[in-house]
Amino acid sequence: MNYPYTVGFGKVDEENKPYWNEEAHEYLIITADEDQNCYSCTTNGIQSNYWTDRTVLGHIDLTTGERYSGKDAVLWEMTAEEHDTELYKNLFRGGIIYRIRASMQKINVVLYPIEILGEVDSEPFLEQLYAAYVEERDRPVYLQTKLFGELLLNKRYNSFDGTFEFNGNKIEFSIDNGPDVSKILSKLEAFVKDFKAHDEEMRRFAAEKLTSLANKWADEEGDPHITEEQFASLLVPEGIEMRSSGKYFMYYTDGGAFDGHSVEVIGNSKGLTKAQMTG
Repeated sequence: MNYPYTVGFGKVDEENKPYWNEEAHEYLIITADEDQNCYSCTTNGIQSNYWTDRTVLGHIDLTTGERYSGKDAVLWEMTAEEHDTELYKNLFRGGIIYRIRASMQKINVVLYPIEILGEVDSEPFLEQLYAAYVEERDRPVYLQTKLFGELLLNKRYNSFDGTFEFNGNKIEFSIDNGPDVSKILSKLEAFVKDFKAHDEEMRRFAAEKLTSLANKWADEEGDPHITEEQFASLLVPEGIEMRSSGKYFMYYTDGGAFDGHSVEVIGNSKGLTKAQMTG
């Protein structure tokens, strides 16, 4: 990429100006390797613009000399070209030190980049921040459990994943990591210990909600109708996901009822709430 490069529209839009410092400073920044966020804003139901942000591990304000360590971000409104060509994904790549001109948000440590002035070969303070980030990123995190043994944290999704067997089938599971992970783990262990009863209840529930839809698919293919009992017998459990919100999701193979799609059953502490075809 050729520098200097104007980022987005090269300025904070008029509507958001009150939230950013008017004077732009020059900064050195270094970013994480995490996936870059991209989202759109809508006004009265009409898509109006695209925004993106990248996690920053720290910066040096070259105007004041101030150094900051701690995760913050660069956040800006993209041009149509940056969005449509996905050019934004090549901006602020992880582990590279950038010299930029940017405005600082008034209430948070967030930078609105106006221009990338270039890349810097070395800066010890920022390099140390990146090295510490990589060490933490790559360090394995385990959760000890009685029923499943040692679970490894999936850092991309911030979840502990594993498997258990039921009727000769290997079933995958996932639980959210967070302050209440022990509570979610206890819920999962109790669920698995009584899995036969839960499985039968969920298959019956799915059959009540989806057999008529399966028969509509059968009509389109010229196949015979099936009963609710037959539908329930086709389902084979393949995965369960438990979230910190209290919701849980059970996934089944459809046994051909929907031509190979999956069936999802959703529940919470009050019981089963929804069954749907997915995939």
